[in-house]
Amino acid sequence: MIDIIKKTYLAGLGLASLTGEKIEEIVEELIKKGEVAEKDRKKIIEELIAKGREQREQLSESVKETVQKVVYELKIPRRDQYEDLLKRMEKLEKMVKPEKKVKNAPPTKDPEGVQKN
Repeated sequence: MIDIIKKTYLAGLGLASLTGEKIEEIVEELIKKGEVAEKDRKKIIEELIAKGREQREQLSESVKETVQKVVYELKIPRRDQYEDLLKRMEKLEKMVKPEKKVKNAPPTKDPEGVQKN
């Protein structure tokens, strides 16, 4: 029984991707072949499902760490950094961009008497 669990564990992602239904089918086949005793069915299924869940969690964490490392190495800003940059750009655009002229507005004069429009 331990050998079967070890073999399945070594299958790595295979077990992580198996559904409970598929695990039950595999255990049923092992029982038919005489590799697993009928009395051990429930225990083996529970252990395999737990191992699969554990491997999915480990895989998820590993992928998350890898993505974070790649994002860091490529110097890609985080979402909050990106949003801060957008806000700063909007402020700068407002400071640099001339105000829009209002249509049909009367001409204005600057303090030196030059007419502007």
